Amino acid sequence: MTLLLGGLSEDQQRELLVAGSPRSLKPRDVLGAQGEPAESIALVQVGHLKLGQVNTDGVETLIRFIGPGDCYGAIALSPGARFPVSAVAVQPSRVLVWPRMSIVGLAERIPQIRLNLFAEVTRRMGGVLSAAQDLAAERAPVRIARALLRVAEHGGEHTPQGIRIAHPITRQEIADLTGTTLFTVSRQMSKWESDGLLRSGRGAVTIVDPEGLELVASSSAD
Repeated sequence: MTLLLGGLSEDQQRELLVAGSPRSLKPRDVLGAQGEPAESIALVQVGHLKLGQVNTDGVETLIRFIGPGDCYGAIALSPGARFPVSAVAVQPSRVLVWPRMSIVGLAERIPQIRLNLFAEVTRRMGGVLSAAQDLAAERAPVRIARALLRVAEHGGEHTPQGIRIAHPITRQEIADLTGTTLFTVSRQMSKWESDGLLRSGRGAVTIVDPEGLELVASSSAD
């Protein structure tokens, strides 16, 4: 069950879901842009989106991917808020969207909705802090392994070949997630493919040996 619906009765869940409007997204469609007024909250039902942020120098940073059950725009509960990150579809997706005043009204009648959205923000911040700690303290192979495992844990499908990341992800995006270069990611992933840890091609990544990649991810910097 999505975190947004946690603790709600069936009637409350129905009331919340009926109030949302479905929206379909094609790859590269923008759900919300950094800096825009946060006038809506969306729940991902199908597909995946990537969250990115542009700094003052105009350099874009990939923050993370979100998928089914995740929310975007919980900050809209705060009056005058603006989206801190952009959300862009990476594959055909479907979301359920609530205008800000609609979700605020629902949260006033059903306080658990506000608590659930706060929990979503807290969980998201925990992931961001963990990734930031990796960037500061870990070697590139460890950062890359942990990033792949995080993405697979949140958006992975178990197949006979291993855990397949359910959405397209490029080596450049992996480099952006881990604060390293495309060359470093390509070299490291090619080595892991030779070692039988993973398989990749055309934006698809399958972790063939999760335990082996876990060993790499758990090796601390010297």
